[in-house]
Amino acid sequence: MQREFPLMAAVRAPSRIPAHLISLCQTSGQAVLLAINYSKKSQRQVAGDIGMEPAQLSRIISGNAHMPGDLARNFAHAVGNWGWSQWLAHAIGMDLVPRIESPEERLARLEAENQELRARAA
Repeated sequence: MQREFPLMAAVRAPSRIPAHLISLCQTSGQAVLLAINYSKKSQRQVAGDIGMEPAQLSRIISGNAHMPGDLARNFAHAVGNWGWSQWLAHAIGMDLVPRIESPEERLARLEAENQELRARAA
C-alpha cells in the first residue's frame, strides 16, 4: 500500500542566538557545540545533515580540527541558527547582519544574469 506524504512546510530561515551566549564561547569548537545544543539536535544528526562524518564533527568541537568555512551556510540551516557564524564575526569585533541588496545592486545582478543567459542561448 502506498502512503501519502504530508505537505511540506516552508523551510524556516536560521535564527540568531543571543549575543551574550555567543560571547561566552572562547573557541570555534565551543561555538559549534553551542549552535548544536541550541538546535536540540544530536551531533550525529547534524553531521549527517551537513554530509560530515560524526568523528570529524567531534574533532571540530574538541578543537583538534576546524569547521570548513564553505559549510557555514549548510551548518546554519542544519542547526537552525547562525551561532557559529555569529561567533566568527564576534571574534573579530564585528556583528553578523543580513545583507540587503540595494536596487542598483539588484539591477546590476539581474542584467549580468540576463547577459549570461543570452550568451548561453546564442
